[in-house]
Amino acid sequence: MDKKVTYIDIKKLSPIEGHGPKRVDWLKKKIIKEGFWTQPLKIEKTKNLVMDGHHRFEVAKKLDLARVPVYTFHYSEVELYSLRKNIEVSADIIFENYRKNIIYPYKTAKHIFPDIFPDFEGVSLNELK
Repeated sequence: MDKKVTYIDIKKLSPIEGHGPKRVDWLKKKIIKEGFWTQPLKIEKTKNLVMDGHHRFEVAKKLDLARVPVYTFHYSEVELYSLRKNIEVSADIIFENYRKNIIYPYKTAKHIFPDIFPDFEGVSLNELK
């Protein structure tokens, strides 16, 4: 079964880890030049936590977009591990961090998603304002 793209108010999203400012600037320029949003974020279904797409999330905020396309998941649907040997990552810790308003450092949590994505041709930035 394919995932369906839905749209969510960016004010309802919360990051689980940091991001690289230089990457955000590069991506912002790329998205503006293209005029289209080409990749949905992947978010956790119950708390709207950004699982994948932190840089795009930051770009959306900088562009004052009202909403972004997303695919939603429960943590039971994805594999999760830490990219850092000294930092433990689990769904329980992520939810606890959310309650405490704590985010992991950039490039800490790695999610492996099932291959169930339909083609997404993109959406114009004007449609996301």
